Amino acid sequence: MFDKLINMKFKKVLFVSVLCASAMSLFAQNTNCFLDDFASKTAKIPISVSASKTVALPTVTVTLTTDTLGKISKYIFGNAVAVWMGNNTIANSVFVKNVQALNPSLIRFPGGSWSDIFFWNGTPTDVPDSVYNGTTGKKDKFYANTPSTNGYTTPDNYYRLRQQTGSQGLITINYAYARYGLSSNPVLQAAHLAADWVRYDNGRTKFWEIGNENNGPWEDGWMIDLTKNKDRQPQIITGQLYGQHCKIIADSMRVAATEIGAKIYIGGQVLHYDGTTSWNNVDKTWNSGFFKAIGDGVDFYAMHNYFGTVATVDDLVSAATTGPNNNINFIQGDIMRKRAYSKPVALTEYNMQDVKNQLTGISYINGIQAVILFNELIKNNFGLAARWLLMNGDLAMFYDGIDQSLKFQPRPDFYYAYYQQKFTGDHVIPATSDNADILAYASRFGSGETGVIIVNKGKIAQVVKIDPVNIGVGNKYYTYTLTGGTDNGDFSLYVSVNGVAPSGTQWGPRQNLETLPASAMSIDDAIKVNSPGMSVQFIMLDAGTKTSVASVLKNELQLTNYPNPFSAITTIQFKTPSNAAVSLGVFDLNGKKVSTLINEMLPSGTHQAKFDGSLLPGGVYFYQLKVGEFSTTQKMILIK
Repeated sequence: MFDKLINMKFKKVLFVSVLCASAMSLFAQNTNCFLDDFASKTAKIPISVSASKTVALPTVTVTLTTDTLGKISKYIFGNAVAVWMGNNTIANSVFVKNVQALNPSLIRFPGGSWSDIFFWNGTPTDVPDSVYNGTTGKKDKFYANTPSTNGYTTPDNYYRLRQQTGSQGLITINYAYARYGLSSNPVLQAAHLAADWVRYDNGRTKFWEIGNENNGPWEDGWMIDLTKNKDRQPQIITGQLYGQHCKIIADSMRVAATEIGAKIYIGGQVLHYDGTTSWNNVDKTWNSGFFKAIGDGVDFYAMHNYFGTVATVDDLVSAATTGPNNNINFIQGDIMRKRAYSKPVALTEYNMQDVKNQLTGISYINGIQAVILFNELIKNNFGLAARWLLMNGDLAMFYDGIDQSLKFQPRPDFYYAYYQQKFTGDHVIPATSDNADILAYASRFGSGETGVIIVNKGKIAQVVKIDPVNIGVGNKYYTYTLTGGTDNGDFSLYVSVNGVAPSGTQWGPRQNLETLPASAMSIDDAIKVNSPGMSVQFIMLDAGTKTSVASVLKNELQLTNYPNPFSAITTIQFKTPSNAAVSLGVFDLNGKKVSTLINEMLPSGTHQAKFDGSLLPGGVYFYQLKVGEFSTTQKMILIK
């Protein structure tokens, strides 16, 4: 059973989505349950050593603007533990120390598919001895897992780990019991089981989701034995049936929460892709049935995704860059099409897809993909994300294989996640790059600093100049650069930080990670960093009042457009103080270039270019002017 479930985890094609109640607009977050405890974040300036800024001319310009795209939910930085990890493992001091360093904001429990066979307080008397395997249509022996089974992780030890790491929780309750249970009312029994856990939890856990990927035939309960079912359920699950059951279970859980004076948020599952074209017939009506049955009965909806299709760097990076935006756009569109209640999105299980090369998932490329995913989830306003999995043999973030000398050591993705949290503020702001190989992300801290993250997804080194348009900066900036090794082709199993390589049996510089200094440089008249091929830069800009590192030239350029807003065509106007190489491009909200208007030498004087947006969707666009080494960006709004 264990092998079947673990192998299935990476082969499934279906992903489900958990979305929290809020308005659909990126800017309308006032009812988002993942932001009800939002707080301004104070940046922690890293320990540092002075470094010399590169004197090389920039090859790439990254432009930051002060426009706020939204608040950042702290629950984006979640992870997961599974019951099979065991009590001894999650209590191990080395493991706990590493998780404390990772500092996850949230930990999911008790697992994925295992949640549908897990009984938190012991095995009930009304479970079958066998259940249908939906993928084969045949019956398999049923294994009811409990905290007393084979030393599996108990809820108390899960709570203890969360206390040690200061993490909030997400508990996935056993929905499938409502399907395969043998009592006269299995739905009510499943509701009682969930409500009793809420009572025992006693307010320690804020987020709960009902079931795990229950529209998938790999899940127990997807297909039931009609000769044993006593409440006339259909043999195969539907979205409408799941929605009806969710409503009953959620109501019971809320009653329990009220009894103990706790506030909880409950999620239900929706598809993040067009189920009408799916190979799985259940998918075809899942969303429509679920939305109709659940109404406003859950606080959030939920989704899972494993990103990538083939074992190439380009595919795995591209999937992370486009996947979250595609997912959220489909869900929001489906809510509108089906006139459902609007909820924001939480990704309650995700990682790199198993692409028939297990080493990809433990390579530094998984770390780069993780950085892209963190930032795309933030930019697309996801409310929660729980990364799968802290430990799973030798294929998860922390090693738990048979080699005792490697026990609990972190894989490369740990290092990328470690820095990601430290360099992420509380509000996301736009960051645009004029080079397709350079991805740029930025956020602001309540304390005034700006965090910038650069991903060089190409193999050519670049010199990146950062232009903080109208953003107050101070005197210094601090950088960490993460690079892979030369082993294993494109998928090195090692990561170095600021040139500090792993030592001994480590896959990264874990022994001195907390004291490894950043490179500190003076801002002066330019913010520049070297970006090696296939690398990530984590950058912190000091808080300050300087609104530009080249304000004089910026004022001379007098970049503007009219009309703004515009419905089809607008005129962009600027001045050049002398002969110079000039480029003028237009970018969408995601930083994708949609038009190149000028790319040539221009004499001094006033220049104009017309931008035709008649074939583009309405929304916010940015136009970036580069004159020599200097660049500046302005915002315009296309109205349709």
